[in-house]
Amino acid sequence: RAWVVGDDRIPLEDILRKHWGEFTYLCRAKDRCIPGKPTADATKYVLNLMGWQSTETLYIGASLNDMQTAVNGELLFLRATWWADKTDYGFEFSSPKDIARFIDTFCLRDHLWCHEIHDGDFNFYALAPFSTMKEEYTLYSEDARAAAKHGLGHPEFWTGALVSSLYFSGIHKHINYVSVYPGHKEGHGNNIMDEAISLFGKCFRKTYIPDLILRHTTSTKSQKARNEGIAIDHCNQLNTICLNPKPHRNPTTIYKRPPLGFGKTVLLIDDITTRGYSFESARAYIEKTGAKVILVSWLKTINTDISTLGELPNFDPYKPNHFENVTLGKFHRYRDNIVDILAPAELTRLFTAYKQWDWPV
Repeated sequence: RAWVVGDDRIPLEDILRKHWGEFTYLCRAKDRCIPGKPTADATKYVLNLMGWQSTETLYIGASLNDMQTAVNGELLFLRATWWADKTDYGFEFSSPKDIARFIDTFCLRDHLWCHEIHDGDFNFYALAPFSTMKEEYTLYSEDARAAAKHGLGHPEFWTGALVSSLYFSGIHKHINYVSVYPGHKEGHGNNIMDEAISLFGKCFRKTYIPDLILRHTTSTKSQKARNEGIAIDHCNQLNTICLNPKPHRNPTTIYKRPPLGFGKTVLLIDDITTRGYSFESARAYIEKTGAKVILVSWLKTINTDISTLGELPNFDPYKPNHFENVTLGKFHRYRDNIVDILAPAELTRLFTAYKQWDWPV
């Protein structure tokens, strides 16, 4: 439709140019060569015209038609609920200021990840280093720990940083399922990340499976073990998790048979990674099904290397198992896998700016 403003019916295009100056204005009412929404061709036309990649582009909208257009075009959907609230897909923003803050904070940064490891089937990403002792990391590290463990601090900052990094780095194009690693207590899922990661999956037709990994037995908490001088290794995780053979496809439907297998890839997310015992144990279980996994953590504890597993005895990934004296594989050195030494400083700056953000004067 052709949008107009006020009783004088001034074309919206003219109003916007008055405020913004010259820009490309696309409207199907003016140019029938533009494919109609919600087809994938609609966004493809714009991307081709502007010379953009999908992972350089956001879709802001509010209607069901907008949501379908964004999903069909594989674009991250920012949902403007102040205009309309007609779908639960996309990331919700209650004001133009909230969207502006998201874009200014997360979408224009120089570093999407601080830590990356790519070695065969082992693929690991982390947003930033974790330390509550080193001054330059303390500000955001304390907030991240409070958000991850107790829902305090600024969990919306961490989910925003994570989701934007996943999107702009194109990881969503290489996965079939999304899940989170469970906490140390018996159960599954992660209450802090469940909603945001579920929405991320919906945006790209990737099924979020909250109960893919089951914690069948409460594990020894790493911090408690360190405080008490108790030595723990991969077995603390290997012996307390297993895969769910019939996890939830959605809140009301379960899979009739295990969804994992050859040709499938899981995006697995955790909050803080130290030596990688949790992730590496999950990888062993997932790869036993023939599937692959991409590991993503909010933060990576400083000056600790990630230890991979060697070959394990044959086991059923869908049942509790008991391992002893497992063989180790490679050690990925902390300092060898820092993407850019300036990345942590940028995250500190963004975290401070996010909390204080306001419209430019």
